[in-house]
Amino acid sequence: MLALSSHALQDYRRLIEHWCDSASPLATDALSSESLHTLLAIDAVVDQSGQLGCYPFSVLPTGIQVQLGDRSVHAMCAIDALAVSRVSGQASRIVAPCALCETQLALGMHANGSLHEVMMPEAAVLWTDETQGSCGTNACCNTLCPSIRFVCRSCAEIESKDQEGDIFTVPQAAVIANAFFGFQARLCGLEIG
Repeated sequence: MLALSSHALQDYRRLIEHWCDSASPLATDALSSESLHTLLAIDAVVDQSGQLGCYPFSVLPTGIQVQLGDRSVHAMCAIDALAVSRVSGQASRIVAPCALCETQLALGMHANGSLHEVMMPEAAVLWTDETQGSCGTNACCNTLCPSIRFVCRSCAEIESKDQEGDIFTVPQAAVIANAFFGFQARLCGLEIG
């Protein structure tokens, strides 16, 4: 098991805070070689064309955009998009196409990671079992994340009958996101609750 040094943890916090404050990545050379190696090894960050993606934030376009004020970031997957508000402490708006029919979907999030209830029934999260490789050898953003996407209500109903994957309501997926990314929020000093 790889131990996370206090320096690597500080660099990780700095990277998350940078994403939250500027809605942009840092270059891989912004971290010490030791921190970079450690954080890559535990899949806390990913080298995306010389810049650092840091879950829930992606350098590369994923089709899932999260608007933080007047700035926009790409989320690694639907669960990650639902975590951006909790991690950043900022209200957000998620915009993504339905993974099956491409209908545009939009969800609003409060700064504490809770949902704007008015938008919830129109979307769901589809989590298929179609990983793109071995999670032990590839970054999660390349293996698991592509199979976690937003779908519209109509496609969710069809998929639930076909049993092609797990369907989560947006509130269920938000609970998963907020629990999974609780560590990052606490690391950045945000209240959880």
